[in-house]
Amino acid sequence: MEIEAKFILPDIQALRRLAAISHLLDFRLAAPHTQQMKDTYLDTVDRHILANSYACRWREQANQSLLTIKELRLAQDVIHRREELEIVLPAAPPVLDPARWPASAVRELVQELAGGNSLMPLLAMQQTRTSRLLFSGERWVADLCLDQVQLAAEDRQQAYMELEIELTAQGREKELEMIAAYLGEEWGLKPQRWSKFERALAFLEATLASNLLTVQESVFLEQIAPRDDTYGRRARALLALDRGKTQVAAGHDAGLSDRTVRYWLAAFRKERLNIFPARIVDQYAAALFLPAAPSLPLPRSSTAGRERPALLPKKPGVRRDDSMVEAARKTFLFHLQHMLYHEPGVRAGEDVEALHDMRVATRRLRAAFRVFDGYLEQKRFKPFLRDLRRTGRVLGVVRDLDVFWQKSAAYLSALPPEQRSGLAPLQAAWEEEYRQARVQLLAYLDGARHSRFKEQFRAFLQTPAADVTPPLSPQGEPLPHRLRHVVPVAIYQRLAAVQAYDEWVSGPDPPRERLHQLRIAAKRLRYSVEFFREVMSPESEELVERLKTLQDHLGDLQDAVVASGLLSNFLAWGRWQWGTAALASTQPVTAPGVTAYLETRQREAQELVASFPQLWAGFRAELGPLVAQAIRGLL
Repeated sequence: MEIEAKFILPDIQALRRLAAISHLLDFRLAAPHTQQMKDTYLDTVDRHILANSYACRWREQANQSLLTIKELRLAQDVIHRREELEIVLPAAPPVLDPARWPASAVRELVQELAGGNSLMPLLAMQQTRTSRLLFSGERWVADLCLDQVQLAAEDRQQAYMELEIELTAQGREKELEMIAAYLGEEWGLKPQRWSKFERALAFLEATLASNLLTVQESVFLEQIAPRDDTYGRRARALLALDRGKTQVAAGHDAGLSDRTVRYWLAAFRKERLNIFPARIVDQYAAALFLPAAPSLPLPRSSTAGRERPALLPKKPGVRRDDSMVEAARKTFLFHLQHMLYHEPGVRAGEDVEALHDMRVATRRLRAAFRVFDGYLEQKRFKPFLRDLRRTGRVLGVVRDLDVFWQKSAAYLSALPPEQRSGLAPLQAAWEEEYRQARVQLLAYLDGARHSRFKEQFRAFLQTPAADVTPPLSPQGEPLPHRLRHVVPVAIYQRLAAVQAYDEWVSGPDPPRERLHQLRIAAKRLRYSVEFFREVMSPESEELVERLKTLQDHLGDLQDAVVASGLLSNFLAWGRWQWGTAALASTQPVTAPGVTAYLETRQREAQELVASFPQLWAGFRAELGPLVAQAIRGLL
């Protein structure tokens, strides 16, 4: 572990002053020693070491060569802490072939990071180092190094001075902190958070500014290029263009048409790495640790790092003798907690399942309003329901886009590699639509209305319902209001709503509209069972699973129908259905890959409709008995 403090030296006078003193606080400084050093940083042609947040340095000084592998980590304060391994190389070292280095932890780590590839020089710098040892009595505490650094690239040069105080094995971190505080407060030195390697890369990037890609962008694209999908092809095309190839040649290398390459080149010059979706940038973000990293205004919330609750309740905690008002409060609170738990993940945009889970919790809350409707104070609950509907809508747009492309990606993965670029125009429209939907979602989640809704609804649900006098009808008759009295009837009403579709869907080629309505009715039955599963018989678990099977079949059908409409719309107008993203074309799109995919989704829908009557026959025969067994625990 390397532990050091680094400071910027403003001018040569500060360097001379530090070189002349004999003591620093109570620490004695040994006589100065000056030497010339040349540092060459090594990496693979694809910069695998850099992408893994390490730097490999070959240092030539006097009669010795040192090889060092360092972790790259931005200092959070004046003290730098990073892992470092070092070995001494023999004379005339084979530095570009790690397999020929002395057996060591350095060799093993570099071979692992490089993936067995040879190394090449990435950048070099010259240093004049004046070093002095710091002692506390006879104890060697630290090395004080005054460095004059020179960088050169093409016709540009840069020189700067830096002070490093590196702790030794005998030194204590508190002593280093004390020295650093003194230099900052008394000498007015400013801490340097970046390593020399990172500063050199920033300098090199400025030198290469006339090229298409910056160093950071090149590193990032090198990580994506091996992917066998549209993102990999896009990255390979940009890398080829950066190497000076024509658009036709770049397209040939990447498996894209020159027209597609031209489209993405224009988009890249305008939006830089924002032509890749946020989740792809996040996946490869390790390549963007550099000091001059490009600005990436991706649709992520500023509160994406908000902590989740430590634990989530496993069950709502309803009881057979709860009033329906109290059961409603427990059910709402349970699902609201789940909704809020997944919100940070939705904001971060790193896991599509977080969005799915938050949307499911929102749906269950809305379903609970229907189940408990007759027992709620409408004036108090209706505003919460309106906000839940808004939340469900903005989540639903993004989730539907997720599902669409997940299934599209599965389709692409089954194609031969040479055919996988066929959906590139569609994906371009999808990505822009997805970006806009994310922007709208985060604007809603970050808005005052959503914040107020969460605060007020949670506070409202925190207070248990009072065990009030049993309600009476207008005629003065007692009304059922305990869970064990009400729920069996509610479950059978949901069952009847599902069974009412039997004569519509049992025959061949059932109407798709009825199948969609049946899916909603089945979902409402399932949610009603799940709300009260704690107090129902064990058979309720099997009932839920059977309802899931029905829903999955009908859900796949609905997805295929919606996807077919989207694909037809795209081929007709070059636009996404929801209209916030559009390609420039107003003419029908010629995209054989998209046409083939449309045919696949249409066939899928036909097959699901044709196979449904058989599935329904088995489900219908089991449904009534399963419901009867499930509610025994309430009777």
